[in-house]
Amino acid sequence: MEVRGRLNFREVEEPCLIIGNHIMHLDQSLLLRAMPSGFRQRIAIAASEDDMFRNRVKGFLIELLGNAFPFARVGGGIRDSLEYAALMLGDGWNVLIFPEGELTVLGPMKPFKGGVGLLARETGVPVLPMRIDIIRPGIQEGSWLPPRGRVRVSVGEPIRVDGALNHDDATALLERAVRDA
Repeated sequence: MEVRGRLNFREVEEPCLIIGNHIMHLDQSLLLRAMPSGFRQRIAIAASEDDMFRNRVKGFLIELLGNAFPFARVGGGIRDSLEYAALMLGDGWNVLIFPEGELTVLGPMKPFKGGVGLLARETGVPVLPMRIDIIRPGIQEGSWLPPRGRVRVSVGEPIRVDGALNHDDATALLERAVRDA
């Protein structure tokens, strides 16, 4: 794994909102691995309530081992999820969220959901954009022994969302920051 922009961790004030693209089920582990050990000690990870927490045992394990919390992607629970993320930030936790709202499975980034712009604007915390790129997949057809894959994690400069921006403009700003990381 290659990490670019690692020095940007020195520039971010904590607590912060960490955002990234979502191309695999293991994205959070790649992003955590790219972080300095002291930085990743107080990270709460937003995980899809309807997928990761659908099974009670799986939900318990990712809460216990991955420090994840359920985050609603659709319906009336979105507001509660955003409020809970804001409470975590207020308690000094860094919060990792994938604003696309779903996996893209190695594909291009999907538009970000508007809640991330609202969360960044209303809390006023710095936002640390991170992007994962698959340089070489680990699995190739026709090979009985797959080669090791190659992944690049790019860490962008921390930004703050101006409280005067509407949430759509804030969301667009954050989406560009991840694309440009």
